[in-house]
Amino acid sequence: MGRLLKQKWLLMRISQKRSEMITLGGSLGLCAEETIKCSQQLDQLLNDYEKCKHNVVPFTSQESSSEFGQYIKSLLKRTAS
Repeated sequence: MGRLLKQKWLLMRISQKRSEMITLGGSLGLCAEETIKCSQQLDQLLNDYEKCKHNVVPFTSQESSSEFGQYIKSLLKRTAS
C-alpha cells in the first residue's frame, strides 16, 4: 500500500471522526464518555497520520478494507467526472 494513498485514507477518517466528535460534544457534552472516547480515537488517527507522513506504514488488521474500498471508489468517481 502506498504511503500517499494511506495518507488520503487517514485524512478521510480524521475528517469523519472530527465531525463525529463535534456532534457528540454538542449533544452529550464535552465530558461525556462517548465524546472522550471519540476524541481519543481522533488523537490516534492524527498520530497515525503524522507517522505515515514520515514513514511507509502498512495497513493493520484493524483498518477496514471495506472502508478503504469505498474511499477508492469515491476517488475514482471524482477522477472520472
